[in-house]
Amino acid sequence: MAQRNGVISLQAFLHKFFLKLGVDEGEFHRYHVIAADGLRDIYIHHLPISKVTTLTIDSTNLTADFPSDFIDYDYVAVERDGRYWTFTRDNSMVDKTITGITGSSLANFSTLYGPGATGGDNDYWFKPDYENRRFLFSGFTPSSNTVVLSYKSTGVESVSYASTTDVEFPVYAEDAMETYLRWKQCEYDNGPMGECERRKSQHEDAVRRLRNIHMLSVDEIRDIWERSSNQTFIRR
Repeated sequence: MAQRNGVISLQAFLHKFFLKLGVDEGEFHRYHVIAADGLRDIYIHHLPISKVTTLTIDSTNLTADFPSDFIDYDYVAVERDGRYWTFTRDNSMVDKTITGITGSSLANFSTLYGPGATGGDNDYWFKPDYENRRFLFSGFTPSSNTVVLSYKSTGVESVSYASTTDVEFPVYAEDAMETYLRWKQCEYDNGPMGECERRKSQHEDAVRRLRNIHMLSVDEIRDIWERSSNQTFIRR
């Protein structure tokens, strides 16, 4: 089993937060909703994370719904000989679910030509349909209807007022979560404007430190630069 010392559950975080500030446990559901909003904000704007999951394609319409916490995709792929074979995005793909629209299968046209083509054969195509929160696919046969999706996540799946679902987040994001809760607590309780602004500033400092965790250090940047440099003879 993987070690979980680097993460904390949202509910455990809230119980610890209540102990620190002396908040009544009767406020748990209220703070749970606020904390879920805060975690979603942090994941979307300051701490992007990727998840990998599988999607089952509707063999009739060749579509698959986005996951509930989907923001945007990294790649769509199938397994082939122990490696991921990524799909080619095709924005001109016909949506066959629209009444009166028909289109031929792209399976018979497996070579992609045009700017950016790498010269390889393309067996699978996809198109994200953000309005309807789904993917459109082509090049599939009924026997190959499962794909691998890597995507940016909100970090929060089905967490609501009455939800018993718990989620985990990295322990190094606790400070940003605490400052978010204190800031929103002040705003929702109509606290003094100056105090609310002070707490907002503290939260902005916390998320700035959070972003720094994933930034390259000076030594790492220097190492990348030196590894990409080549020594050559200088003619005189």
